[in-house]
Amino acid sequence: MEFDWKPDKKEKVLEDHKVDFEKIKDIFSDPFAVEFIDEEHSGENEVRYGIIGLTTEYGLIYLVYTELGDPNYIHFITARKAEKWMVTEYEQARRRI
Repeated sequence: MEFDWKPDKKEKVLEDHKVDFEKIKDIFSDPFAVEFIDEEHSGENEVRYGIIGLTTEYGLIYLVYTELGDPNYIHFITARKAEKWMVTEYEQARRRI
């Protein structure tokens, strides 16, 4: 997989949410990660996805991303540490497996 993001957005996420895009790439290696289409923020020309998963650096993270024409080319949009409802979703998914 290849990852990219806008440099100014990376800095804003780091400042606002204390999450560095460089350090959360391993979210896609979490076998228990919960992925879904972010229908509220998707548009006619862009499908946005959300993933709740475990990272080595920060623990449980919520990442919003899109695939730019190729499912192996991931563009990060925003990220933050998981909120309570996200933790619940993740734990329920782990119990189902």
